[in-house]
Amino acid sequence: MAASGGCSASASQYDVFLSFRGPDTRKTFTDCLYRTMVGQGIIAYRDSEDLHAGDRIDNLLGAVGDSKICILVLSRGYASSPWCLRELTHAMELNESTGKPEILPIFFDVTPSDVKLKTKLYVVDLEKHEQRPGGESRERWEAALRKVGKIRGWEVQGKA
Repeated sequence: MAASGGCSASASQYDVFLSFRGPDTRKTFTDCLYRTMVGQGIIAYRDSEDLHAGDRIDNLLGAVGDSKICILVLSRGYASSPWCLRELTHAMELNESTGKPEILPIFFDVTPSDVKLKTKLYVVDLEKHEQRPGGESRERWEAALRKVGKIRGWEVQGKA
C-alpha cells in the first residue's frame, strides 16, 4: 500500500485523504483532483491501485486519522465497496469525536438524496453487503451515509 504526496509528510501527517471507489473515478476525476492538489504542494493520500481483497485496511484507516481533511468522492458505486464504507464510517466517527478530519463530500454522479438512502441506489448495495458472511455493521454504514449526505458539498453530475 502506497501513500503519495507532493512532498514528504512529517509523522504520516496528510493535508487530505481521498476516499473514492477506484473503478468509478480513479483514472478520471480523482486522478485529476489528486494531481492538482499535489501540484499545489498539498500532501494528499490516496490508496494504491495494488490493494486487493484481503489486504489490511488498518493503514488506510490510520491515514484517515492522520489527515486534516477527508474528501469523499461519493460515486454511483461507492456503497458497493466495503473499504469505501469503512473509510467513510471511520472518518465520520473521528470527525464527531475529535472534529478531525474535516469532511468534504463530492457527490459525483449521485445526489445527496441517494447518499442519505432516500433512493434505491445505495440501499441495493447495502443489502448485498448484508448477505455476505461476516458482514460489517450495516447500521453504522447507513448512519455514516445519512450524515455525510447532510453535509453541504459539491455536486458533479453527468460526468461518469
